[in-house]
Amino acid sequence: MDSYVELARPGRAFANLVQNLPLPAGTDSVNIPKLLTGTATGPQVADNTAVTQVDLTDTFINAPVRTIAGQQGLAIQLIEQSPIAFDEVVFRDLMSDHASQVDRQVLNGSGANGQILGVHQTVGIQTVTVSTVSIQGVYSAIANAIQRIHTQRYLPPEVIVMHPRRWGWFLSLLDGQQRPLFLPAASGPMNVAGVLSAVASQQVVGQMHGLPVVTDPNIGTTFGAGTNGTEDVIYVMRASDIVLWEGAVRTRVLQDTKAQNLTVLLQVFSYLAFSAARYPASIVEIAGLTGPVFG
Repeated sequence: MDSYVELARPGRAFANLVQNLPLPAGTDSVNIPKLLTGTATGPQVADNTAVTQVDLTDTFINAPVRTIAGQQGLAIQLIEQSPIAFDEVVFRDLMSDHASQVDRQVLNGSGANGQILGVHQTVGIQTVTVSTVSIQGVYSAIANAIQRIHTQRYLPPEVIVMHPRRWGWFLSLLDGQQRPLFLPAASGPMNVAGVLSAVASQQVVGQMHGLPVVTDPNIGTTFGAGTNGTEDVIYVMRASDIVLWEGAVRTRVLQDTKAQNLTVLLQVFSYLAFSAARYPASIVEIAGLTGPVFG
């Protein structure tokens, strides 16, 4: 059983970075109050004169509850007579795909047809377009993204997230003397553009501009009409401003639904809600990249 070859699937690196909260029971949407305009203060001109008064206004953000689900029917003979626990094989694969699907929804859900509204589709997030697809252009764009969050959110960004191919491109870059611009942290590098912390997948792999870099293969690589649909994006963000509410992932074994065919239905499902609209200014999407070339 332990030696069978599972299907390789990406996980949920981006979804695990954001603030994860339990989904409230008994609701089909989550409403978050939000101040639209604030109060004001100012100097009092003289004693016993009017004090500055500006009334705040508010609104709310709505995050509808959606369902992520999948199923497969198995012949009862395969469950009862197979030398391996084939139902466990199916459930493992369903759970693996469920994790990938949650991550893709958080990144780029359309908000329609049962999907949550993902980060890429959220109105108000900031965008920086690279001047050139070079170390100078991309490094400067990341610095611009960082200062934008400081300037408009007034709190620091927390993480940089990119596709593994983009991180691989950074690691391939050399200076004028053919020395790598990104070196392992264990080498005690000096005057480098970034640091390689670990040869890892879908977790912290290094550091740029003092921020951890996380790779996620679920980030799309077909954005950008101007780049012939070969564009991946980089996110610089304050991940704690983004909220993902999740219920427990549940499994079901239904023996009666297709009993006339001796088919057992295996299901996996969960409920979730998501919002990147609390502070959209705390997310910067770096665009204008083209597919990297190696060698």
